Amino acid sequence: MMLVSTPVRSLGFVALTALAGLFASEVATAQDAKVQKGRTVPVTSNANTDRPRQLAQSIDAENKLSRQEREQREEQALAFAKEHHPALEKLLKQLRGMDQKEYGRAIRELYRVSERLSSLKDRNPRLYESQLKLWKVNSNATLLAARLQLNPGNDDLRNQLREALTEKRELQVKFMKEELERAQLRVERLERNLERFDEESQVAIERQMRQLAAPDRPSKKNPEKTTDGK
Repeated sequence: MMLVSTPVRSLGFVALTALAGLFASEVATAQDAKVQKGRTVPVTSNANTDRPRQLAQSIDAENKLSRQEREQREEQALAFAKEHHPALEKLLKQLRGMDQKEYGRAIRELYRVSERLSSLKDRNPRLYESQLKLWKVNSNATLLAARLQLNPGNDDLRNQLREALTEKRELQVKFMKEELERAQLRVERLERNLERFDEESQVAIERQMRQLAAPDRPSKKNPEKTTDGK
């Protein structure tokens, strides 16, 4: 299917379907403390219900930006798409000349994704790499699914979608196995620490007593009184 022949509304549907909620449903970064520990928190249950509120907030924030700031965000979003999902970048460029409103919504979504991944890269490079791979394959699968909805008889698109979904599942399984290994190592460390903590309890208590409690002082005795007479 040639993207240039896609109707304007359908083109916007494809772009936004490929972007909307991808990060929230697949990239786990919600809480800084948990990201710092290398843990992830998938956000799937409220992704659809929260999106209208998030979109409204993003539009309000967008309206407060200067023209230069909006242009910088647009450049960042397009650069991110060009580097990690070239097909999506081409689609967005087509959408820009057809429907500015839909284009603006897509750019906001993509900028949000790029910002969160960038923040994750600074905090946890290892997790960033795995989540970026997962985002790319999921983004590709979502884009293929949207295109297939517009052209359900295209067997080539159907095969590409199956391959993308297979790759996505393989990445998810790999990621969960890595998480399981890290969790098992953490349990082993906790068990060793608990055993050592229990063995050293009495020594630790005495040490803390010396540090926290005032040392015992000998009581003062009255000096013996002497008399002149014997």
